[in-house]
Amino acid sequence: MTSPNLYVYSAPVHSGKTTALMTWAEGRTDLGGFLAPDLEGLRYLLTLRDRKWYPFQVKENTQDTVVSICRYQFRAATFALAQQTLLFDARLPTPWLVIDEVGKLELQGLGHEPALSQVVHMWQTGEYPGRLLLVVRSELLFEIVEKYGLHGAQVLSRPDELATIA
Repeated sequence: MTSPNLYVYSAPVHSGKTTALMTWAEGRTDLGGFLAPDLEGLRYLLTLRDRKWYPFQVKENTQDTVVSICRYQFRAATFALAQQTLLFDARLPTPWLVIDEVGKLELQGLGHEPALSQVVHMWQTGEYPGRLLLVVRSELLFEIVEKYGLHGAQVLSRPDELATIA
């Protein structure tokens, strides 16, 4: 049985997941959480409640504390901001909470953790009554579903399916 309030948007890496979500989110005022779009070759954090952009990925050596995954480096401070955003928006509560993306770092207890686990728990217990939309690379879908107990989530795998959850 699928949950009407739990969605996982899952497709291969670099398949346009965030771009499709940017289109889906355009003009909406019922969203919390964040997207992580590329802009001029670097990833940024876009908070959906207030539509503010924050530098996320760093290209070269920096004085900032970074979190590394594969060949990418991200500002630890922006991960902290993402966690604060998740917890704040879940407590408002906003009708939709979008988390782009849940991946290898979260499987290691890093990245959006521990806020991500807290928000999922809030949703599972009804403390957050809205809808969750998690973005996951298709190769990590099974592991993420298992780790976070997302059984019953409606899995979307194509951009046109986003229109069905508006």
